[in-house]
Amino acid sequence: MAESEPSLASAIESLGQGDFAEAESICNRLRATDPENAKVWHLSGIVYAQQHDLAEAAECFQHAIGIRGDVAIYHYNLGLAYQNLMDRDAALQAYRDAVTIQPDFLEAQNNLGNCLVDLGETTAAVDHFRSLGKQFPDESVVHYNLANVLQDAGEYNDSIEGFRRAIELDPDFASARENLGRALSDVTRYDEALEVWREWLEHDPHNAVARHMVASITGEGAPSRCDDDYVRDTFDENFAKSYEKQLQRIQYKVPELVAEAIQSIGIDGGDLEALDAGCGTGLCAGVLRPLARHLVGVDLSDDMLQEAKKRNGYDELYERELTQFLMSGAGPFDLIVSGDTLCYFGALNEVMTGFFRCLKPNGKLIFTVERLDPDDSSTESLEAQGESAAGRYRLQPNGRYRHAESFVRKTLDDAGLSVVRIETGTLRMERGRAVEGLIVTAER
Repeated sequence: MAESEPSLASAIESLGQGDFAEAESICNRLRATDPENAKVWHLSGIVYAQQHDLAEAAECFQHAIGIRGDVAIYHYNLGLAYQNLMDRDAALQAYRDAVTIQPDFLEAQNNLGNCLVDLGETTAAVDHFRSLGKQFPDESVVHYNLANVLQDAGEYNDSIEGFRRAIELDPDFASARENLGRALSDVTRYDEALEVWREWLEHDPHNAVARHMVASITGEGAPSRCDDDYVRDTFDENFAKSYEKQLQRIQYKVPELVAEAIQSIGIDGGDLEALDAGCGTGLCAGVLRPLARHLVGVDLSDDMLQEAKKRNGYDELYERELTQFLMSGAGPFDLIVSGDTLCYFGALNEVMTGFFRCLKPNGKLIFTVERLDPDDSSTESLEAQGESAAGRYRLQPNGRYRHAESFVRKTLDDAGLSVVRIETGTLRMERGRAVEGLIVTAER
């Protein structure tokens, strides 16, 4: 029996089965026999995009548009390809072309607005999402996106109302609940924030973020460190993809402060065994890579690690809880850096012991924590957090911990580590307020 001719349907079937090689082969044969078939070129683009060959995908989408420029989905997928290639101007134009053809194309409209945000055109983004709110009044994601961009614009009250509307339309919209609670805490409306967290916990009794945030305000059951589920749920895929954009907005300085600390103690060369402890998306990789013969990163969030992989700066990446990793026999290392990670720990004794175990003799440790001023009561929980933490560390209403310098010094000493220097600096800005931190250098 003769082999059947390839068809668009068979290519779609192979793609659905995850057989990208077969789908690509069929598309190539179809393009050879029918080069003016826009649907084949479009499907070829999807196949390449699924294989992360975005440049080739964009070329295929452009070819499809050249044949049939009046199909909105072709422009939309071209926009997605450009957006992932970080060509935001080209993505913006592609989305504009898509919504010109099909004004009710909600996904394209949302992505157009998000491109405006990425390009720093906050006023235009606000106007766009306000207009969408009128066009799509019952779409929760529109109100959610509007609320987020209103925060960027400093319109906090309207932002809060936008998150509330998104939740009314979709009670299962976890990101809207979280952003609402955090927005209320950011403007010190803690009673309202607590109500949001408790309502979320009632709606989803096993939600780790809601449980932790209730503790952060009330002090009830405040943990000695953030639990693993809270960290994973907070640093999920959506957060990981927008993480660095958010850090630019808050003038995040930790990698720069780490670099200054390294320079101040005269570490140079490129032959070190180095660990980025709590590496996140890899923001400290640029500082550490020139110094390291071998660079290891560890983080609890796989979604953050997927972003770190894209930097190609690490020799090894591990998805592990930090203390467990340190106690598992990792290392030894000449240098360990932990930038903006220990703010998710209250008690530091165990993690400091782990750092000691993983350092070579005379090895260096550099880390940051948010500074607790014993005389500052502005971040007190609504109820006491317990005598065990008093004067040492404090869980704040934003879910992170601050640490007293005296406590940091004591835990280092208890672990057998010697303080080289402790500097004070601004880690980032929050609603126009500087977040002061300790930049600590110690050695074994």
